[in-house]
Amino acid sequence: MIVVVASGALSARAQNLVVNPGFETGDFTGWTQWGDTSATGVTSGFQHSGSFAAYFGPVFSDGGIDQTIATTVGQVYNVSFWLDNRDTLANNRFSASFAGVTILSLTNSGPFSYTQYSMDITATSSSSLLHFSTYNPPSYWDLDDVDVHAVVPEPGTLGLIALGALGLVGAVRKRRLV
Repeated sequence: MIVVVASGALSARAQNLVVNPGFETGDFTGWTQWGDTSATGVTSGFQHSGSFAAYFGPVFSDGGIDQTIATTVGQVYNVSFWLDNRDTLANNRFSASFAGVTILSLTNSGPFSYTQYSMDITATSSSSLLHFSTYNPPSYWDLDDVDVHAVVPEPGTLGLIALGALGLVGAVRKRRLV
């Protein structure tokens, strides 16, 4: 009797590649601010976790933050972040992208509490831009716990997959001999 073991898509947790991912320095260290930076900063009042979070409420035009992440061509990266919207007038825009791939795009969104957004993206160059664009007069987007990490299978998962493949090969060979 041959037993084939199936495994789920388990992955080891790789290191977060984002500098200052939770804004715990109390400022935008590691990030590049761009565009309209009015009503934008880091606060200890609206965080998802830790002591700080970034807030964005550009009044005149879009603004936001960027960070360039060293990546490996062909490697899959999981990008995630926590976002909330304090705007009750639904006059806003928010977008997030990594390596030129849009993760999230919201326009005239109603208020919502912290929600996690996540996507797996394959890098196409040795550096990838993590880009957040915001506009929200007269209110704020809050951003926290930004994470970019390589997706790597656990060694145990690879072993189980190999064991299952060997079992299937053995079953096929046994059928041919019968």
